[in-house]
Amino acid sequence: MTVPDLVVRTRTADDLPALLAILARSHERHGYPRRSEVVRADWLATDDELVGLVAVACGRVVGHVALHPAATGPDHDLGEVRATALWSQATAVPAQRLAVVSRLVTDGSVHGAGRALMSAVVHAAAGSGRTPVLLVDPVADARSFYGRLGWQEVGTARQHWGQHEVDAVLMVPGAGGGD
Repeated sequence: MTVPDLVVRTRTADDLPALLAILARSHERHGYPRRSEVVRADWLATDDELVGLVAVACGRVVGHVALHPAATGPDHDLGEVRATALWSQATAVPAQRLAVVSRLVTDGSVHGAGRALMSAVVHAAAGSGRTPVLLVDPVADARSFYGRLGWQEVGTARQHWGQHEVDAVLMVPGAGGGD
């Protein structure tokens, strides 16, 4: 299947069962998400998200991405607050106008689904007056994917993902906008 067969739209509650199956397979095959216990609907579709998008091909959900507000204030982990500060410095955008790209996952069945989701989420961020940013596990294949899309690395910030401590790589859109 190719990109012309693909539609990106807002996620609905009806999409969650298919997305959870995709997320579970991604964890088993690729180690994303890092922790199996987060393969659940309330991790994928959080209360604080700005937008959740799905890729659909031939009526079947094949991928997902979301935008979240950047961490600010004392209720957040120090690593998350550090990430926000570095993103803000790198983009010259205040923390309140940053949008963290997260929960990107595809089932791998449609070539270009990840790229289409990234393009849509970057445009969604811009449409809401926000600048997209992201963090990625330094050993994940996604790191090179984002690089190919033009995202630039701007530093690292220690993240606590359950029992795992990771110096996540922080990225911002490059001159091409990141899509």
